[in-house]
Amino acid sequence: MMKYIRKSLALSNIIAKKMATNDPQQLELLKDRLKTRFGVPVGMHMTGIPLGISMILAIFCYAMPQVSLWMIIFNWLSMPEYKVLVGVFFAAAVYCVLIMTTMLLTARGSLSGLKSHLFFIMLTGAIAILYFISAFFSLLFGSVDNYTPQITSLLGLIFFLLNVKWINSSLFYRSIALSLHNRVWRKQLKIEARHAQMLKR
Repeated sequence: MMKYIRKSLALSNIIAKKMATNDPQQLELLKDRLKTRFGVPVGMHMTGIPLGISMILAIFCYAMPQVSLWMIIFNWLSMPEYKVLVGVFFAAAVYCVLIMTTMLLTARGSLSGLKSHLFFIMLTGAIAILYFISAFFSLLFGSVDNYTPQITSLLGLIFFLLNVKWINSSLFYRSIALSLHNRVWRKQLKIEARHAQMLKR
């Protein structure tokens, strides 16, 4: 079911281990292997757009339950409700920094970056699912004057499912293969630059 997510993680894990070498020829073989994964023709996977779309979907999914969640927290702490937007703003700023950091690390071919990116998506999705269940339970078993929680919870769930479908696509997998290729290439260039400096001495 999660074929391409598993393939992305497996490929990143293999490349992380095989990059331990300092042999430029071995690195060249790794690059050739990765070229077969992302393909030669220019496409969307060559632009970084797949990771950007995943990040945007994660942010939209995260944003949906925020007002309701912070209303609950502020009521529990007996804090004035008019300050809810302060909590929403700071939490959103922190989340955006975290998800953007994982996206940039993934774009640089980092295995821990990819794992963190997937972790944040799944954590956000778990919150979206809980929010959806809570909103529709209140609709079924209580009197509801405002349907905003039901609408936003449904939207959050849709954004999460779209994101899972997106990161489990061949296009996203090919973009991961390209980012790994570029990481291997950067290491190869550094080694060659060091060798060139040693020859000059």
